Amino acid sequence: MKLVEVFLSFLYLFAKKDKRFLYYKFLSKNLNLERDEIIETQEKNIKNLVHHAYYNTNYYKKLFDDNNISPEDVKTKDDLNKIPVLTKQIIRTNINNLMSKDRFGRKLMKVTSGGSSGNQTTIFYSPYYEHMSRASWMRNNSMIGWMPTDKSAWIWGSPIEHVKYEKSFVTRLGILLNRRIILNAFKYSEKDFIEWHLRLLKFKPKIVYGYASIINEFSTFLLKNNLELPSVKIVVTTAEKLTNRKIIEEAFDCKVYDQYGCREVVAVGIEVDENEMVLTDDVVILNLNKKNEFLITPLYSFGFPLINYKNGDVGEISSDYKEAVRGPFNLMKLKIGRITDNFLNQKNQKVSTSAISTYLSTLDLKIIQHQIIQKNYSEFVINYISDKNTNKNDYFNKVAFTLEKHFGNNLEIKFNNVSQIPVEKSGKKLMFKRTFNIN
Repeated sequence: MKLVEVFLSFLYLFAKKDKRFLYYKFLSKNLNLERDEIIETQEKNIKNLVHHAYYNTNYYKKLFDDNNISPEDVKTKDDLNKIPVLTKQIIRTNINNLMSKDRFGRKLMKVTSGGSSGNQTTIFYSPYYEHMSRASWMRNNSMIGWMPTDKSAWIWGSPIEHVKYEKSFVTRLGILLNRRIILNAFKYSEKDFIEWHLRLLKFKPKIVYGYASIINEFSTFLLKNNLELPSVKIVVTTAEKLTNRKIIEEAFDCKVYDQYGCREVVAVGIEVDENEMVLTDDVVILNLNKKNEFLITPLYSFGFPLINYKNGDVGEISSDYKEAVRGPFNLMKLKIGRITDNFLNQKNQKVSTSAISTYLSTLDLKIIQHQIIQKNYSEFVINYISDKNTNKNDYFNKVAFTLEKHFGNNLEIKFNNVSQIPVEKSGKKLMFKRTFNIN
């Protein structure tokens, strides 16, 4: 272990009581297991989670009893299909009953789903689940050569921009200690790309990480201007559907990897080769329903158990695994990623709607789903589906505040309470939609 990693591990453990580095070492050992050993570990973790959920939460106790399910009936990945699906609507109406009544239910951290599918809900992380999730994310990254102490540049909706973090010394120190810089993707134009290139040349990161669509635009800029970034050895895209892989690879002269997770389950899969994304099923189980919708079970979610959680994504799972490549894991294919348009402000800067989605996810909107449509620079239409807990004025104010933060105060915003979100001609829902182009 590098000296920097030892220092970070010590700092996280003793300053923050955060065990992510210890769990990272623990999970990394699984990369050397045979597939049957992974299955054995997986099934042990399934039984532990199911027993814990039944005996420590009111929701699962009642669910199992009402459906004549015994915890002893659930031992394998396939057995999880015996348990009814957990939807975001069910979570919203049973949130207190899903909290664990034992030590894992103490000091729960509130987390709102990203809402990139337009469907937002609130869950809770226990410290144990939070640390395991971050450890799993780090371990997955190590499979493609991104080690915890590598310098990285994040093209991201910076948390520093959130008013909650604007004056946070701890956040800034954490970014520094993790050898990371953030290129702010809230508002950007080609002029910003010039500054980004200069900052990257000076910082010399090994990794570039961030929103797929913006990395693609930045790559196009680099190619058009014959600019290079020789320090970058790995590009990792996330949060959006990866397109134009070849453009990114040409611009950075390195391989591009796609990463899959969601705010509720940080690390689900990592691409180890082009179109070969492994499902790291030692920490999370992924089943499918008849519509190929993802049903996710993070195996360490004891404080707020998520079993067969439908997060809104769709895909396929292969029975193959690539033991000789990056470890004994199944392959998965994400068929429908997070589809979105980026918005424009009056300066013709693009505003990342993935970043807006991340910002909104820090707010408790108490709605079932919504769609934000930009009609022109200052006109927006919001289609939303409310439920019995929706405070409409509160929701209107939060969305209006978010839009005004990025597009100015003189906005015309129309809210439509609808029964369902319209589907595009392609058959997909576009949760952030722009209906005009640059003048």
